[in-house]
Amino acid sequence: MGLCNSVEFQSDMHLVIVGGGYGGSHLALQMMKANICKVTLIDPRDAMFHSIGALRATVDDEYMKNLFLPYESMIGDSFMRGYVENIETKSKILTLKDGRTVAYTHLVIAVGSRSNFPSNLSKDYPDVNVDEGKEVYTDYREEIMKSRRIVLVGGGAVGVELAGEIKTDYPDKSVTIVSSTDYLVSSRTKTKFQRNLLNVLRAKEISVILDERVSNLDELIINQTKEGQIVITEKGSKVDADLIIPCTGTRINNKFFQHELTRSMNAQGALKVNNYLQVKGHEEVIWALGDVTDVKEEKLAYHAQRQAEVLAANFKADTTNSKRKQYKTGPFVIFVSVGRNDGVGQMFGVQVGSKVVKKVKGKDLLARKTWQVRGMTLPGT
Repeated sequence: MGLCNSVEFQSDMHLVIVGGGYGGSHLALQMMKANICKVTLIDPRDAMFHSIGALRATVDDEYMKNLFLPYESMIGDSFMRGYVENIETKSKILTLKDGRTVAYTHLVIAVGSRSNFPSNLSKDYPDVNVDEGKEVYTDYREEIMKSRRIVLVGGGAVGVELAGEIKTDYPDKSVTIVSSTDYLVSSRTKTKFQRNLLNVLRAKEISVILDERVSNLDELIINQTKEGQIVITEKGSKVDADLIIPCTGTRINNKFFQHELTRSMNAQGALKVNNYLQVKGHEEVIWALGDVTDVKEEKLAYHAQRQAEVLAANFKADTTNSKRKQYKTGPFVIFVSVGRNDGVGQMFGVQVGSKVVKKVKGKDLLARKTWQVRGMTLPGT
């Protein structure tokens, strides 16, 4: 969805977007095309990280070229590299880690969430550049290649999809998923989805332990190959491991605003927003989108991009005194890849199998679409 360039440029409006992930980068591009106002996107990295494909990069060196979308190529001078450390809502000023300040009239917070490597870089490697990021994944592939027995702690989408990637490229390795819940991926999926997923995993000889929480994770060496480790659950199960990969622990990136916007946060640290994605208590000045919001839906790239399109349309509507659009959550849809060729999905309550999942997601993990939506050409094509 695009915005036509028919609105007079608002010289007194400065839209600052903090966070250049799927939602933030999409909003920046939409607003730049509309040419409504000055737009600045701030992110600590020099490129957008295609986290949907991160797990494939742990086993496939060729996929590495798809992971990083340079902001300079994407949005040019509208990009500012930096780490926002503080916000002053009264003066409408952001302070960066290096001391620079940025004034805004309109602020969109799109900083997302952080999770354990290798599913994301934001927690352990928040400000790496493209070359450094590639080196991190190259080194990690060596760890996976060296290991024989791999245990994934966490039965969410990350644990399941990483297990599939490893088993697809290394079918002789022992791979075990340990989940603290009695289901995999999401409690919103139907029983048939769970049954289909378990069947796909078993067909690939991936072991699954459900409803058992790991009790000794803090005592183990994670993300590094070390023979002789034993993963122990609270119920007493023991699994031998050479490589232990944490696939849990997603947290909202709320550090820079948690003091100033504390009254606008819920108990989980997310920003409370209204139907227009305005941060409650700071309407008309601060908006939020993606993982950082309390919108009750699955935190997916697709949803963040839909939210970005609603915000872009509303910023344009404000300049023409037109009616704003409310953001409405969509139906529950989920696709889980288990390697390049297998997977399960649920669309509007209907179950779909490997053929559909491969076509929609598994073949390239949405790399081509991610680049194309941002007006960029996927490397090597």
